[in-house]
Amino acid sequence: MTSTPAAPRLLVVEDDEAIAQGLVFNLERKGYRVDLAGDGSGALERARADRYDLIVLDVRLPGVDGFEVCRQLREAGELTPILMLTARAQPQDRVHGLRTGADDYVVKPFDLAELLARIEGLLRRQAWSRRASGEEAEGERRRAFGEFWIDFDSFEAKTRRGTVQLSQKEIAVMRVFLARPGQVVARRELLAEVWQLPHHPNERVVDNVIVALRQHFEESATKPRHILSVRGVGYRFVV
Repeated sequence: MTSTPAAPRLLVVEDDEAIAQGLVFNLERKGYRVDLAGDGSGALERARADRYDLIVLDVRLPGVDGFEVCRQLREAGELTPILMLTARAQPQDRVHGLRTGADDYVVKPFDLAELLARIEGLLRRQAWSRRASGEEAEGERRRAFGEFWIDFDSFEAKTRRGTVQLSQKEIAVMRVFLARPGQVVARRELLAEVWQLPHHPNERVVDNVIVALRQHFEESATKPRHILSVRGVGYRFVV
């Protein structure tokens, strides 16, 4: 007899009670198991005590803000996908969120259908990554290029700043690049393969991850050696 897999377990971290209850209601309607934390300290306690499949994390929290919650979890080796919610729409804020370890970023006020699609996409990507890690040969789990390497099992990478933990989105983009060296990869292709959102109107989410990857692996962001821009199309990866 085949057992039914448990529904994904999510942690929602939001201090606005109306938004929090709305998120919990709609996520539970989708079949997810949901816990709620109203501040950063509570989020850290729950994330350290329990295992979650995904964390929906507001940035503006009382006490410890979302950026700091994300940073502390990543420094502790926590690899659970993190989707940040924030009213901050400036590109530098999105880049900062991704650099602290967030996997995706949604700006308030958000469209519920899009938010649910992004959550589903992150969960699918996590399941795919786990299967891929289990199925790949040991030699394929770590890929080298230039003076750097990426370990797709541990999410660690040797970068200009030493060995660091990459976010799930950074890992997924690099997996695409390393599978297609020298080929032009369109932003739309990355949106489809990494975000599962091929028709999303904002391609800047791709560029934000590229900025973070170049900070990891390029000496010069204006004269990159590995992640090259193809004007009007996307990027080309050179080993």
